[in-house]
Amino acid sequence: DHRDLHLSLRRQRQMCIRDRFRLDRLSEPGERAGDATAEELLSIAAQLEEQDQIEAAIEAYRSYLVGFGATFEVCFLLAELLYRVGDLNGARERYYMAIELNEGYVEARANLGCVLVELGDLELALAAFRGALRYHPDYPDVHFHIARTLDRLGEDHEAEQHWKTFLRLAPESPWADEARQHLSSKS
Repeated sequence: DHRDLHLSLRRQRQMCIRDRFRLDRLSEPGERAGDATAEELLSIAAQLEEQDQIEAAIEAYRSYLVGFGATFEVCFLLAELLYRVGDLNGARERYYMAIELNEGYVEARANLGCVLVELGDLELALAAFRGALRYHPDYPDVHFHIARTLDRLGEDHEAEQHWKTFLRLAPESPWADEARQHLSSKS
């Protein structure tokens, strides 16, 4: 039946994942090689990312999720890598999941907003940015991105407030010149 086939395919995928990340951890004579622990998978993923093997690092994080369950940190790290390879929809979903697991995770909210801007969903991006500001009202990057988004929507007055707040919080930011140009062009 259809359910049995689905379960069988799921078990096969889990076995493939387990086999792919099986480690030779022989600490005692005669000890058999075992499956990767949660910490080892996270270490593998980090090493792969450092070696610029992003697709393999993505698979290591996915293996962690399958084997050990979702954590907001792993969802966030996976979202970051998915974004780097251009999988905006995948990144969006992982940022959402990170927020579901830790609603106060402002970096996930801010990055979700940026992904939503790239996907063209400006209203939802604003909601993500505003959510980040609820938890951290002095987060300069969020003020910058919300100001940019409001400018694109033609909300000049509200955008101006965020440009000013951004400059007050981060006057030496690499983005400060852009903020100053926006404010001087509106004067």
